[in-house]
Amino acid sequence: MAALVTCHVEPPARAFLAAVRERVGHLLVVDDGMPRPNGLVLDRDAATIGAEVLHLGRNRGKGHALAAGLAILVARSESAPVEAVVVLDGDGQHRAEWIPGLIEAAGAAELVIGDRSAQRARVPFERRLANRMHAALMSAMTGHRVPDSQCGMRLLSGRALSAEPFPAGRYESETRHLKTCLDRGVSVTWVPIPAVYEDEVSSFRRVRDSLRVTLALFW
Repeated sequence: MAALVTCHVEPPARAFLAAVRERVGHLLVVDDGMPRPNGLVLDRDAATIGAEVLHLGRNRGKGHALAAGLAILVARSESAPVEAVVVLDGDGQHRAEWIPGLIEAAGAAELVIGDRSAQRARVPFERRLANRMHAALMSAMTGHRVPDSQCGMRLLSGRALSAEPFPAGRYESETRHLKTCLDRGVSVTWVPIPAVYEDEVSSFRRVRDSLRVTLALFW
C-alpha cells in the first residue's frame, strides 16, 4: 500500500504527512511547482518522517502531478509490488484517519472515492452546485449512480491503477479517469467522508476549472 499526496504553493502540514505515513508502506509527495523555499521545507519534513518527494519544477496542474506520481509507483511495482495507492490532497481537506475506510471498501472495488454528499451543506455554494451538476451528468452519461464525482480522496487498485496511464491535465483529470473506469466496467464504489472546508487554500479556479471538468465529461 502506498499513498500519493499532491501539493502546490504550500507544503502539507508535517503532522498530516506523518499521520498518512503511519498508515501506509510508502508515501510519495508530489510538489507541483511550489516556490523553492517552500520546497525545501517539504524536503526537510519528508526526510523527518521517511517520505519521498518528487519536485516537478513548474506548475502544470493536479492531473499532471497525479499522473507523474502514479507512473513512478506503478513502474516500481515489478520490484516492489504496489497493490493499491491512496490519493489525498495536501491542502487539509482530507484526513489520514479516513484511509482505513477506503481500504476496507477496496475489497469489493478497484476504485474507491470519498463521498461528501451527506454534508453538501458544508461545501461552498459554487462548488456544491458544480459538483451536483457534474455528478448528475456523469450518472446520465455512464448509466451508473455517481454521488460525488470530484472528491480527490481516492484509492486506486487493479485496473483503476494499472490498466493505462492516468490522464494528465488539471482538475478535470480525475473526472476523465472516473468516466473511463465506469465506461470500461471497472468496479467503483463510494465511501462517506466529511466535507472539510475551513481555512484551506485551494488552487481550484471556480470558472475555468469547472469548465474544464464539464468538458471532460464529453471527451
